[in-house]
Amino acid sequence: MLALAAALCSGAHARRNVLLIYDEDNDLPGLAVINRSLREVLRSELKEEIEFYSESLNLSQFKNPGHPALLREHLQRKYEGRRLDLIIAVLEPSLEFLLRQDADLFPGVPIVFCGVDPGGLDRRILSKNVTGVLLERDFAPTLEIALRLQPEIRNVFVVGGTSKFDRHLQAVARRDLRPFEDRVRITWPTAQPMDELLSTLSQLPPNSVIYYLTLFADGRGDAFVTHEALSRIARVANAPIYVALDQYLGLGAVGGNVYSVAIHGQQAAEIGARVLRGEAPAAIPIVALSAQSNQFDGRALQRWGLDEARLPPGSAVGFRMPSLWDTYRWHVAGGIALFLLQTGLVVGLLANRAQRLRAERARQESERRRLHAEEQSRKQRDELAHALRVTTLGELAVSIAHELNQPLTAIAANAQAARMLLSADPASPELGEALDDVAKEAYRAGETVHRLRALFRKQPAGSAPVDLNPLIEDVLRLLAPDMRSRAIQVRFVRDERLPAVLGDGVQLRQVVLNLLVNAQEAIAVAGEGRREIRVLTRQSDPGHVVIEIGDSGIGVEASELERIFVHFVSSKPDGLGMGLAISRSIVEAHNGRIWATRNEVLGLTLHVELPAGPTTSRERAGPSL
Repeated sequence: MLALAAALCSGAHARRNVLLIYDEDNDLPGLAVINRSLREVLRSELKEEIEFYSESLNLSQFKNPGHPALLREHLQRKYEGRRLDLIIAVLEPSLEFLLRQDADLFPGVPIVFCGVDPGGLDRRILSKNVTGVLLERDFAPTLEIALRLQPEIRNVFVVGGTSKFDRHLQAVARRDLRPFEDRVRITWPTAQPMDELLSTLSQLPPNSVIYYLTLFADGRGDAFVTHEALSRIARVANAPIYVALDQYLGLGAVGGNVYSVAIHGQQAAEIGARVLRGEAPAAIPIVALSAQSNQFDGRALQRWGLDEARLPPGSAVGFRMPSLWDTYRWHVAGGIALFLLQTGLVVGLLANRAQRLRAERARQESERRRLHAEEQSRKQRDELAHALRVTTLGELAVSIAHELNQPLTAIAANAQAARMLLSADPASPELGEALDDVAKEAYRAGETVHRLRALFRKQPAGSAPVDLNPLIEDVLRLLAPDMRSRAIQVRFVRDERLPAVLGDGVQLRQVVLNLLVNAQEAIAVAGEGRREIRVLTRQSDPGHVVIEIGDSGIGVEASELERIFVHFVSSKPDGLGMGLAISRSIVEAHNGRIWATRNEVLGLTLHVELPAGPTTSRERAGPSL
């Protein structure tokens, strides 16, 4: 009888009972990997029969305060009379539940945890029966990879939820991503309800990416399975999604520097095997494990047009789309065989058609030549009409300049005469100054008219050293009242060591005035929004200087960037289309060039490049002390 009892006792203890507790269903991608890793490693390590039990707490789906108590009562009844040798808690919510219920639920049973962030154990004293594997997270490498794949990124939207675990993870991410704030703009839309969040992520501005953390609860408090939330976001997002968890791969995310849940499951199983062999949990130190690797979804890379060559060396790319050869190789092989069989027949048919094809090609070539001749004739007619319009414009400009020159001369003379009459009466100095300004501006207008007449008569422009910075400041002072009335802010960034250019100061002043007025009118047409003009001078190389005038106006399409310099072409409803055409004529007369580029966000930037003139005495002497 004693021998039989010993045998029965030995048989009863031969099977080990292990309970695996998950916060969500263990068939979710990442939890399924951990579940498989735990079972395989424990069986391999112990070489004996193990009875596994599995429980999913579904804590994110049931927010009722009484839910944990119902779970405790359910588990007590379910495992009543069942001896458990080990409990493995997967992820922080499962461990937190066990620690709160330990005394009442499974007293004294060894607990091994995995996938828990170090912050989840802050200020918590663990029982002697608890040990496990901490998860060392680092969110910075994933964003670094995103910037490597997409150097044009300007906006990063970090998506998370409002549950306790969501907020904890966001605190870690904010710490890790803080060094990137001087390179990109980081936005945290973590308080939005799911419907608003999906709308936001479907309308992100250009050069944006999404960094997904976890979303167990949205801004309204509604519960979600974080994997399903990612899948919903991936279906509507208009920007690539990057992640730092390998279980998110395959759900629409590009990937990143992800931590591996499989390695955490393996490490936890090894510690569990030590406990089952008899080691006390208190004697096994808690391990902090960083198991991160670069992993990516080939389908997402292809969807967003991301170059795999930019990935860090050693990156793993899964979920690749099968090539046409992999999918249809037998079809292709059959087609090749059929082709070989039919080659003889095809050669005969081709020989029979060769003569007819040559005749058809000759007819097509004749037709092509005829159409080409007609196109050349049409272009010549258009160029002749354009030359006639430009000639007429030049004659009209000379006529108008002639008519304006005499009244401008009279204005200047009358202003000088009035100034002389007032010189005897010093009681009104303001009036004298005003008359001086009238005479000065009338003289300047006359000079401008004179230079325009010379330009359209193709006379050579004046040639003298011109300092562009004071010239631009003078034009800005002239336009300042109008800029203020239109609420336009002007920023002038000047190169203090800018060399002079050789040319006609009046004509160059007219170019700057035309470009500033063009920018001002473009902002006026744009309506509400940022109203700013940026003026920059710089030396592009030792032989050239550049003026750049950018605005926040309506801009133009890329296909129209060259056409805006053509006579009578304007992007503004009331524009004549002459300012930029005249400016190009003046710049080219000074052996320079002028072109336009679109701004990244709003408006247009006009660039003027002029050859630098002889070095001035100030430049030869060097900067003053």
